[in-house]
Order: sequence, then structure tokens, then C-alpha cells
Amino acid sequence: MKKLIVVLASYILTMVLVVARDMALPVVPDSLRTPTERAVYVADHFWDSMDWRDTTFTCDDEFLEQSAANFYSVVNLLDSLPASKAIGSMLDAASVDMTAYGKIADISRSYLFDPESQVADDETYLALADRLIADGKLGNTDMLRIADAKRMAMLNRVGRPSTDFEYVDREGHRSTLSEALKRHPENILVFYDPDCHVCAELEERLMSADLGDTGVIMISPYGEQDGLWAQHAATMPAGWIVGRPVSDDFEDDELYDLRSTPTVLIIDSRGIVISKPPHHSVP
Repeated sequence: MKKLIVVLASYILTMVLVVARDMALPVVPDSLRTPTERAVYVADHFWDSMDWRDTTFTCDDEFLEQSAANFYSVVNLLDSLPASKAIGSMLDAASVDMTAYGKIADISRSYLFDPESQVADDETYLALADRLIADGKLGNTDMLRIADAKRMAMLNRVGRPSTDFEYVDREGHRSTLSEALKRHPENILVFYDPDCHVCAELEERLMSADLGDTGVIMISPYGEQDGLWAQHAATMPAGWIVGRPVSDDFEDDELYDLRSTPTVLIIDSRGIVISKPPHHSVP
């Protein structure tokens, strides 16, 4: 709830900037009192004043990208049904001009599926992908790209069981993810590369953070790497579980979406995925 209130406050501030570009954003009725009601209204009516035939707007990449980022910062907070409805309304409106439709579809795919994006979110991407596939208005190459990204986003979805696998830890002992997860009520699972500076930055943040009873499980899917993995693993805190998959084909098996490293999942002791936060927001 606190995050929803903060995002709505930010939205009110950005209204001034976007209105200066002659696109008036919706004013939320006073009758809508709860943050959820107000967020749904903003998402539903975000594009109401957008003229998708006006190339002054649709050819202004900076304006369109910033508007999309603002839109998805609100949509990501909604449940699946209102999120799908808001995305559908946007695409319906944009479809009056197929160039505009293609551009907002491309921006949306990039913003929601790129792990480095500030508004990346698998669940919202799935809502977008389902609608774009149902519309069938894009070219074959785009449709195949959307379908492939959807397949990856479906892996280990929030609220679903995580995929179990066997790993070997830095002491040479074999175990499974499901067993490791039982040690703590909540766990931060990180797929990392010992030769990745962004991974190293995340490790440093985790080491300095007060994680309470949250476990840390560090898995490198890239094998021994000529001794690099073992050397790096020895530098991590003793209380962390540090391992690498037993299977040499872990990457190719696509049990997890490993488009970038680090990849982070928050998983409870039962193996249910709680969230899939971008690495820059952890912890």
C-alpha cells in the first residue's frame, strides 16, 4: 500500500511535465478514495487525451517512451485483470494508426521485458503479450519474438512453485534447491556469474544488509570456469548457500529465465516464488 501511495504521488508530479507536452492526463475523481481505486482509474484513463493519429506525439520517441514508463509504473501495481484492461484500452486506441500501434507495442515490450528497465515486470509483460498475440496485428518476426519472450516470462511465475534442481555446494556436497529453501522462511535466490561486476555489487549490498532470517542462495549456472567459481565462492559469507548446478546443461535446459546476471527471485520455504525483483532493487 505504501508503494502504491508513493507511485501515485510521483504520478501527480509528472502530470505537470507531460501536460506541458499538450497531453492532459486524467484527474482522479474525489469519489475514489483508496489508492487501489485511484491507481486503476489512472491506468484506465491514462491515454484518454492522446491523439494517436497526431505524429507530433507518435514520432516523438522521448515523449512516447517517458509516457509509457509513467503508464507502466502504475499498471505494474495492479492485479492482472485491471492491468490487462488498461493495456487493452491503450492498444485499442493506438490501433487507429498501425505505425503508432507498432511503436507503442515495441516500446512496451522493451520496457517490460528488458531486465535492466526500471519498470520491467513479467506479469505485466504477459498481459501485454497475450493481447498482442490475440490482436495478431504485427509482423511474423515480431510475433515470434513476443511468443518466445512470453515463454521465458512464464518460467517460475510469481505465486507459483519454483523449479527444483540439484546443485553442488562449495564443500562438494550435493543437495537440491527445495531442501535449501526449507532453512529460512524467505530466501533470496541469485543466479550469478563470478566474473560479473554487477553481480559483485549485488553481493556487497547483500553482505552489508540486515537480512534478518532471510536466507541467501547463490547459484552460478556457468560451471567451474577453470577454478574461478571455487575461488570466488570461498569469499562469500559462511551462512550463505553457494553452489553450481550438477547438470552441465542447466542453461540450455531453460529451467529459469537467465537472460541476464544477476537474476534474482524471492522464494519462501515451500518453494513458492514471492517476487522477481530487478537486481538493482535488492535488498
